[in-house]
Amino acid sequence: MIDESIFPRLANCVLDSIGVKDGDAVFISGGSHEQRFLEEIGIAVARRGGQPFISAVSNDYQRRLLEACTVEQLKRMPKIMMGIAQAMDAYVIVEPYSDPTFKARFREKLQARSEGNFPVMQVIYGKPGKRWLYMGWATEEMARMYGVPLDVLERLVIGGCSVEPGLLKERCEHIMSALKGARYVHVTDPHGTDFRLNIEGRRLNPDDGVLSPEKVAVGDLGGNLPAGEVFVAPVETHGSGTIYCPLTIDDLTRGTIIKGVRLVFKDGTLMPDECTAEVNQEVLRDTIQKMVKLDVDKYGAPNALKVAELGIGLNPVIDRAIGYILTDEKIGGSVHVAFGRSDMYGGNVQSNMHWDFVTAPDATIEVEYGDGSRRLIMKDGRLLQLA
Repeated sequence: MIDESIFPRLANCVLDSIGVKDGDAVFISGGSHEQRFLEEIGIAVARRGGQPFISAVSNDYQRRLLEACTVEQLKRMPKIMMGIAQAMDAYVIVEPYSDPTFKARFREKLQARSEGNFPVMQVIYGKPGKRWLYMGWATEEMARMYGVPLDVLERLVIGGCSVEPGLLKERCEHIMSALKGARYVHVTDPHGTDFRLNIEGRRLNPDDGVLSPEKVAVGDLGGNLPAGEVFVAPVETHGSGTIYCPLTIDDLTRGTIIKGVRLVFKDGTLMPDECTAEVNQEVLRDTIQKMVKLDVDKYGAPNALKVAELGIGLNPVIDRAIGYILTDEKIGGSVHVAFGRSDMYGGNVQSNMHWDFVTAPDATIEVEYGDGSRRLIMKDGRLLQLA
Protein backbone atom coordinates (compact mmCIF):
# COMPACT_ATOMS: atom_id res chain seq x y z
CA MET A 1 0.00 0.00 0.00
CA ILE A 2 1.27 3.45 -0.92
CA ASP A 3 2.68 5.34 2.08
CA GLU A 4 0.19 8.10 2.91
CA SER A 5 2.93 10.29 4.41
CA ILE A 6 4.01 11.22 0.87
CA PHE A 7 0.51 12.32 -0.19
CA PRO A 8 1.01 16.06 0.51
CA ARG A 9 4.20 16.17 -1.57
CA LEU A 10 2.59 14.15 -4.39
CA ALA A 11 -0.45 16.43 -4.32
CA ASN A 12 1.74 19.48 -4.83
CA CYS A 13 3.49 17.72 -7.73
CA VAL A 14 0.04 17.30 -9.28
CA LEU A 15 -0.80 20.99 -8.87
CA ASP A 16 2.58 22.10 -10.24
CA SER A 17 1.91 19.94 -13.30
CA ILE A 18 -1.26 21.91 -14.12
CA GLY A 19 -0.26 25.28 -12.69
CA VAL A 20 -3.11 25.63 -10.18
CA LYS A 21 -3.57 29.22 -9.02
CA ASP A 22 -5.95 31.37 -7.00
CA GLY A 23 -9.54 31.12 -8.23
CA ASP A 24 -9.11 27.98 -10.34
CA ALA A 25 -11.98 25.48 -10.42
CA VAL A 26 -10.32 22.05 -10.38
CA PHE A 27 -12.21 18.82 -11.11
CA ILE A 28 -10.49 15.86 -9.41
CA SER A 29 -11.53 12.38 -10.53
CA GLY A 30 -10.43 8.88 -9.58
CA GLY A 31 -11.39 5.66 -7.84
CA SER A 32 -12.66 5.30 -4.29
CA HIS A 33 -9.53 3.25 -3.48
CA GLU A 34 -7.63 6.57 -3.83
CA GLN A 35 -10.06 8.63 -1.76
CA ARG A 36 -7.50 9.83 0.79
CA PHE A 37 -5.12 10.98 -1.92
CA LEU A 38 -7.85 12.66 -3.97
CA GLU A 39 -8.86 14.57 -0.84
CA GLU A 40 -5.24 15.59 -0.28
CA ILE A 41 -5.21 17.05 -3.79
CA GLY A 42 -8.44 18.90 -2.98
CA ILE A 43 -6.95 20.38 0.19
CA ALA A 44 -3.85 21.45 -1.73
CA VAL A 45 -6.08 23.16 -4.32
CA ALA A 46 -7.93 25.01 -1.56
CA ARG A 47 -4.65 26.15 0.01
CA ARG A 48 -3.71 27.74 -3.30
CA GLY A 49 -7.02 29.61 -3.39
CA GLY A 50 -8.75 27.27 -5.82
CA GLN A 51 -12.10 25.50 -5.80
CA PRO A 52 -11.79 21.69 -5.70
CA PHE A 53 -14.53 19.26 -6.71
CA ILE A 54 -13.96 15.52 -6.25
CA SER A 55 -15.61 12.55 -7.96
CA ALA A 56 -14.60 9.03 -6.83
CA VAL A 57 -16.45 5.75 -7.37
CA SER A 58 -15.57 2.12 -6.73
CA ASN A 59 -14.31 -0.45 -9.20
CA ASP A 60 -17.47 -2.47 -8.52
CA TYR A 61 -19.72 0.49 -9.37
CA GLN A 62 -17.95 1.04 -12.68
CA ARG A 63 -18.34 -2.62 -13.58
CA ARG A 64 -22.03 -2.67 -12.64
CA LEU A 65 -22.63 0.55 -14.57
CA LEU A 66 -21.26 -0.99 -17.75
CA GLU A 67 -23.45 -4.03 -17.15
CA ALA A 68 -26.56 -1.88 -16.62
CA CYS A 69 -26.14 0.56 -19.52
CA THR A 70 -27.01 -0.30 -23.09
CA VAL A 71 -24.77 0.48 -26.04
CA GLU A 72 -27.22 3.16 -27.16
CA GLN A 73 -27.15 4.79 -23.72
CA LEU A 74 -23.37 4.94 -23.75
CA LYS A 75 -23.30 6.54 -27.20
CA ARG A 76 -25.14 9.58 -25.83
CA MET A 77 -23.09 12.55 -24.74
CA PRO A 78 -22.90 12.67 -20.90
CA LYS A 79 -24.59 16.04 -20.28
CA ILE A 80 -23.47 16.46 -16.69
CA MET A 81 -19.85 15.76 -17.58
CA MET A 82 -20.08 18.27 -20.43
CA GLY A 83 -21.23 20.91 -17.96
CA ILE A 84 -18.34 20.13 -15.63
CA ALA A 85 -15.84 20.21 -18.51
CA GLN A 86 -17.07 23.60 -19.63
CA ALA A 87 -17.02 25.06 -16.10
CA MET A 88 -13.67 23.77 -14.84
CA ASP A 89 -10.30 25.43 -15.33
CA ALA A 90 -8.24 22.29 -14.77
CA TYR A 91 -8.82 18.53 -14.70
CA VAL A 92 -6.98 15.91 -12.65
CA ILE A 93 -7.65 12.23 -13.15
CA VAL A 94 -5.86 9.61 -11.06
CA GLU A 95 -5.95 6.07 -12.49
CA PRO A 96 -9.63 5.28 -11.81
CA TYR A 97 -9.67 1.46 -11.78
CA SER A 98 -8.24 -0.59 -8.93
CA ASP A 99 -8.61 -3.68 -11.14
CA PRO A 100 -8.90 -2.87 -14.87
CA THR A 101 -9.19 -6.50 -16.02
CA PHE A 102 -13.00 -6.60 -15.96
CA LYS A 103 -13.14 -4.10 -18.84
CA ALA A 104 -12.01 -6.76 -21.30
CA ARG A 105 -15.61 -8.08 -21.22
CA PHE A 106 -17.11 -4.79 -22.41
CA ARG A 107 -15.34 -4.01 -25.69
CA GLU A 108 -18.47 -2.95 -27.59
CA LYS A 109 -19.77 -0.84 -24.71
CA LEU A 110 -16.41 0.87 -24.20
CA GLN A 111 -16.32 1.68 -27.90
CA ALA A 112 -19.78 3.23 -27.53
CA ARG A 113 -18.71 5.20 -24.46
CA SER A 114 -15.69 6.53 -26.33
CA GLU A 115 -18.05 7.77 -29.02
CA GLY A 116 -20.38 9.40 -26.50
CA ASN A 117 -17.55 11.05 -24.58
CA PHE A 118 -15.90 12.53 -27.63
CA PRO A 119 -17.57 15.99 -27.46
CA VAL A 120 -16.49 16.25 -23.81
CA MET A 121 -12.95 15.24 -24.72
CA GLN A 122 -12.91 17.98 -27.33
CA VAL A 123 -13.65 20.59 -24.65
CA ILE A 124 -10.83 19.26 -22.46
CA TYR A 125 -8.17 18.32 -25.00
CA GLY A 126 -9.14 20.38 -28.06
CA LYS A 127 -8.62 24.10 -28.63
CA PRO A 128 -8.45 26.24 -26.57
CA GLY A 129 -8.73 23.29 -24.15
CA LYS A 130 -8.29 22.93 -20.41
CA ARG A 131 -5.26 22.27 -18.25
CA TRP A 132 -5.21 18.55 -17.50
CA LEU A 133 -3.18 15.84 -15.82
CA TYR A 134 -3.40 12.04 -15.84
CA MET A 135 -1.63 10.37 -12.94
CA GLY A 136 -0.87 6.69 -12.49
CA TRP A 137 -1.47 4.58 -9.38
CA ALA A 138 -0.55 1.18 -7.97
CA THR A 139 -2.80 -1.52 -6.50
CA GLU A 140 -2.42 -5.23 -5.83
CA GLU A 141 -4.83 -6.00 -8.67
CA MET A 142 -2.96 -3.77 -11.12
CA ALA A 143 0.35 -5.37 -10.13
CA ARG A 144 -1.18 -8.81 -10.75
CA MET A 145 -2.45 -7.73 -14.17
CA TYR A 146 0.97 -6.38 -15.16
CA GLY A 147 2.72 -9.43 -13.73
CA VAL A 148 4.97 -7.65 -11.22
CA PRO A 149 5.16 -7.44 -7.42
CA LEU A 150 3.32 -4.50 -5.89
CA ASP A 151 6.53 -2.91 -4.63
CA VAL A 152 7.90 -2.88 -8.19
CA LEU A 153 4.75 -1.20 -9.52
CA GLU A 154 4.91 1.37 -6.71
CA ARG A 155 8.54 2.09 -7.50
CA LEU A 156 7.80 2.63 -11.18
CA VAL A 157 4.70 4.76 -10.66
CA ILE A 158 5.14 6.58 -7.36
CA GLY A 159 8.93 6.59 -7.52
CA GLY A 160 8.68 7.82 -11.10
CA CYS A 161 6.45 10.68 -9.93
CA SER A 162 8.98 11.68 -7.29
CA VAL A 163 11.91 12.46 -9.62
CA GLU A 164 13.24 15.98 -9.13
CA PRO A 165 11.67 18.18 -11.86
CA GLY A 166 14.99 19.97 -12.33
CA LEU A 167 16.61 16.72 -13.45
CA LEU A 168 13.80 15.99 -15.90
CA LYS A 169 14.01 19.56 -17.21
CA GLU A 170 17.74 19.15 -17.81
CA ARG A 171 17.25 15.91 -19.71
CA CYS A 172 14.38 17.34 -21.76
CA GLU A 173 16.45 20.38 -22.71
CA HIS A 174 19.29 18.08 -23.79
CA ILE A 175 17.05 16.18 -26.19
CA MET A 176 15.28 19.30 -27.46
CA SER A 177 18.64 20.88 -28.23
CA ALA A 178 19.60 17.76 -30.21
CA LEU A 179 16.31 17.79 -32.14
CA LYS A 180 16.34 21.51 -32.92
CA GLY A 181 16.47 22.00 -36.68
CA ALA A 182 15.94 18.28 -37.33
CA ARG A 183 14.26 17.10 -40.51
CA TYR A 184 14.27 13.32 -40.06
CA VAL A 185 14.67 10.99 -37.11
CA HIS A 186 15.82 7.43 -37.77
CA VAL A 187 15.29 4.87 -34.97
CA THR A 188 16.64 1.32 -34.86
CA ASP A 189 17.12 -1.41 -32.25
CA PRO A 190 18.33 -5.03 -32.17
CA HIS A 191 14.75 -6.39 -32.11
CA GLY A 192 13.63 -5.28 -35.58
CA THR A 193 12.65 -1.66 -35.01
CA ASP A 194 13.70 0.41 -38.01
CA PHE A 195 11.71 3.49 -38.96
CA ARG A 196 12.15 7.06 -40.18
CA LEU A 197 9.91 10.02 -39.35
CA ASN A 198 9.80 13.62 -40.55
CA ILE A 199 9.55 16.20 -37.73
CA GLU A 200 10.60 19.27 -39.71
CA GLY A 201 8.86 22.41 -38.46
CA ARG A 202 6.99 20.58 -35.70
CA ARG A 203 6.81 21.79 -32.09
CA LEU A 204 9.02 20.00 -29.56
CA ASN A 205 7.23 19.28 -26.27
CA PRO A 206 9.07 18.71 -22.97
CA ASP A 207 7.27 16.61 -20.35
CA ASP A 208 9.19 17.60 -17.22
CA GLY A 209 6.36 17.65 -14.68
CA VAL A 210 5.87 21.43 -14.50
CA LEU A 211 3.41 23.58 -16.46
CA SER A 212 5.51 26.59 -17.45
CA PRO A 213 4.31 29.87 -19.01
CA GLU A 214 6.16 28.83 -22.17
CA LYS A 215 4.06 25.67 -22.45
CA VAL A 216 0.83 27.57 -21.88
CA ALA A 217 1.81 30.10 -24.54
CA VAL A 218 1.96 27.40 -27.23
CA GLY A 219 -1.14 25.57 -26.01
CA ASP A 220 0.67 22.65 -24.33
CA LEU A 221 -1.77 22.36 -21.41
CA GLY A 222 -1.56 18.73 -20.36
CA GLY A 223 0.76 16.12 -18.98
CA ASN A 224 1.24 12.88 -17.12
CA LEU A 225 2.69 11.77 -13.82
CA PRO A 226 5.13 10.12 -13.91
CA ALA A 227 6.68 12.64 -16.30
CA GLY A 228 9.89 12.35 -18.25
CA GLU A 229 9.90 12.50 -22.05
CA VAL A 230 10.25 14.76 -25.05
CA PHE A 231 7.58 14.26 -27.70
CA VAL A 232 6.67 15.70 -31.08
CA ALA A 233 3.89 15.21 -33.63
CA PRO A 234 5.58 14.03 -36.85
CA VAL A 235 4.42 15.11 -40.29
CA GLU A 236 1.39 12.89 -40.82
CA THR A 237 1.95 12.10 -44.49
CA HIS A 238 5.57 11.00 -44.15
CA GLY A 239 7.41 8.25 -42.34
CA SER A 240 7.78 4.54 -42.91
CA GLY A 241 9.21 1.48 -41.24
CA THR A 242 8.71 -1.10 -38.51
CA ILE A 243 8.29 -0.76 -34.74
CA TYR A 244 8.80 -3.66 -32.35
CA CYS A 245 7.01 -3.17 -29.02
CA PRO A 246 7.72 -5.92 -26.46
CA LEU A 247 4.42 -5.38 -24.66
CA THR A 248 1.56 -2.92 -24.44
CA ILE A 249 -2.01 -2.79 -23.20
CA ASP A 250 -5.18 -2.73 -25.26
CA ASP A 251 -6.04 0.92 -25.89
CA LEU A 252 -9.79 0.32 -25.89
CA THR A 253 -10.19 -1.47 -22.56
CA ARG A 254 -6.84 -0.93 -20.81
CA GLY A 255 -7.49 -4.40 -19.41
CA THR A 256 -5.67 -6.83 -21.75
CA ILE A 257 -1.90 -7.15 -22.14
CA ILE A 258 -0.61 -7.58 -25.72
CA LYS A 259 2.90 -8.94 -26.25
CA GLY A 260 5.43 -8.99 -29.06
CA VAL A 261 3.80 -6.31 -31.21
CA ARG A 262 5.29 -5.60 -34.63
CA LEU A 263 3.78 -2.63 -36.46
CA VAL A 264 4.38 -1.64 -40.08
CA PHE A 265 3.59 1.81 -41.41
CA LYS A 266 4.14 3.58 -44.73
CA ASP A 267 3.77 7.24 -45.72
CA GLY A 268 2.70 8.01 -42.16
CA THR A 269 -0.10 5.42 -42.19
CA LEU A 270 -0.35 2.20 -40.20
CA MET A 271 -0.87 -0.95 -42.28
CA PRO A 272 -3.24 -2.99 -40.05
CA ASP A 273 -3.09 -6.19 -42.08
CA GLU A 274 0.70 -6.28 -41.67
CA CYS A 275 0.64 -5.65 -37.91
CA THR A 276 1.18 -8.70 -35.73
CA ALA A 277 1.48 -9.69 -32.07
CA GLU A 278 2.78 -12.83 -30.40
CA VAL A 279 0.05 -12.71 -27.74
CA ASN A 280 -3.48 -11.28 -28.26
CA GLN A 281 -3.02 -10.28 -31.89
CA GLU A 282 -6.79 -10.46 -32.37
CA VAL A 283 -7.25 -7.83 -29.64
CA LEU A 284 -4.66 -5.55 -31.26
CA ARG A 285 -6.32 -5.72 -34.67
CA ASP A 286 -9.89 -5.52 -33.35
CA THR A 287 -9.18 -2.36 -31.36
CA ILE A 288 -7.54 -0.67 -34.33
CA GLN A 289 -10.52 -1.69 -36.50
CA LYS A 290 -13.02 -0.34 -33.97
CA MET A 291 -11.20 3.00 -33.67
CA VAL A 292 -10.95 3.29 -37.44
CA LYS A 293 -14.71 2.77 -37.69
CA LEU A 294 -15.37 5.51 -35.13
CA ASP A 295 -13.12 7.91 -37.03
CA VAL A 296 -14.64 7.08 -40.41
CA ASP A 297 -18.11 7.69 -38.99
CA LYS A 298 -17.08 10.97 -37.37
CA TYR A 299 -14.46 12.39 -39.76
CA GLY A 300 -14.92 10.45 -42.96
CA ALA A 301 -11.34 9.17 -42.75
CA PRO A 302 -9.44 6.42 -40.88
CA ASN A 303 -7.51 8.91 -38.73
CA ALA A 304 -6.59 6.28 -36.12
CA LEU A 305 -4.04 4.94 -38.62
CA LYS A 306 -2.06 8.20 -38.87
CA VAL A 307 1.27 8.57 -37.13
CA ALA A 308 0.68 10.87 -34.17
CA GLU A 309 3.73 11.02 -31.92
CA LEU A 310 7.43 10.35 -31.62
CA GLY A 311 8.55 10.30 -27.99
CA ILE A 312 11.86 9.71 -26.22
CA GLY A 313 11.75 8.38 -22.63
CA LEU A 314 13.93 10.12 -20.01
CA ASN A 315 12.79 9.13 -16.50
CA PRO A 316 15.77 7.63 -14.59
CA VAL A 317 13.60 5.68 -12.10
CA ILE A 318 11.51 3.85 -14.71
CA ASP A 319 13.74 1.06 -15.96
CA ARG A 320 11.47 -1.73 -17.20
CA ALA A 321 8.41 -2.23 -19.38
CA ILE A 322 5.39 -3.92 -17.81
CA GLY A 323 2.63 -2.93 -20.27
CA TYR A 324 1.51 0.14 -18.32
CA ILE A 325 1.97 2.70 -21.09
CA LEU A 326 1.96 5.60 -18.66
CA THR A 327 5.27 4.39 -17.22
CA ASP A 328 6.62 2.36 -20.16
CA GLU A 329 6.82 5.42 -22.41
CA LYS A 330 9.04 7.20 -19.85
CA ILE A 331 11.72 4.47 -19.76
CA GLY A 332 15.15 5.94 -20.35
CA GLY A 333 16.61 4.59 -23.58
CA SER A 334 13.24 3.79 -25.13
CA VAL A 335 11.37 5.42 -27.99
CA HIS A 336 7.64 5.36 -28.55
CA VAL A 337 5.45 6.00 -31.55
CA ALA A 338 1.72 6.67 -31.28
CA PHE A 339 -1.02 6.49 -33.86
CA GLY A 340 -4.24 8.52 -33.93
CA ARG A 341 -4.85 11.91 -32.36
CA SER A 342 -2.08 14.54 -32.46
CA ASP A 343 -3.80 17.94 -32.50
CA MET A 344 -3.31 18.44 -28.73
CA TYR A 345 0.44 19.08 -29.07
CA GLY A 346 1.24 20.39 -32.54
CA GLY A 347 -0.17 17.88 -35.03
CA ASN A 348 -3.18 18.08 -37.34
CA VAL A 349 -5.11 14.86 -36.69
CA GLN A 350 -8.24 14.39 -34.61
CA SER A 351 -9.12 10.83 -33.67
CA ASN A 352 -10.82 8.72 -31.01
CA MET A 353 -7.50 6.88 -30.59
CA HIS A 354 -4.04 7.78 -29.34
CA TRP A 355 -2.15 4.52 -28.82
CA ASP A 356 1.54 4.53 -27.86
CA PHE A 357 3.86 1.66 -28.75
CA VAL A 358 7.14 1.61 -26.82
CA THR A 359 10.37 0.03 -28.04
CA ALA A 360 12.78 -1.91 -25.85
CA PRO A 361 15.16 0.36 -23.88
CA ASP A 362 18.13 -0.11 -26.21
CA ALA A 363 17.16 2.13 -29.10
CA THR A 364 19.58 4.03 -31.32
CA ILE A 365 18.49 7.42 -32.67
CA GLU A 366 20.10 9.25 -35.58
CA VAL A 367 18.97 12.76 -36.50
CA GLU A 368 19.25 14.32 -39.96
CA TYR A 369 19.18 18.11 -39.99
CA GLY A 370 17.96 20.58 -42.58
CA ASP A 371 21.48 21.14 -43.90
CA GLY A 372 21.92 17.41 -44.55
CA SER A 373 24.23 16.74 -41.61
CA ARG A 374 23.59 13.79 -39.30
CA ARG A 375 24.23 13.04 -35.64
CA LEU A 376 23.71 10.11 -33.30
CA ILE A 377 21.93 11.34 -30.17
CA MET A 378 21.27 7.93 -28.57
CA LYS A 379 23.24 4.72 -28.94
CA ASP A 380 21.90 1.39 -27.62
CA GLY A 381 19.66 3.23 -25.15
CA ARG A 382 22.36 5.61 -23.89
CA LEU A 383 22.08 9.36 -24.40
CA LEU A 384 25.15 10.80 -26.08
CA GLN A 385 26.76 14.11 -25.27
CA LEU A 386 26.21 16.88 -27.79
CA ALA A 387 29.26 18.32 -29.55
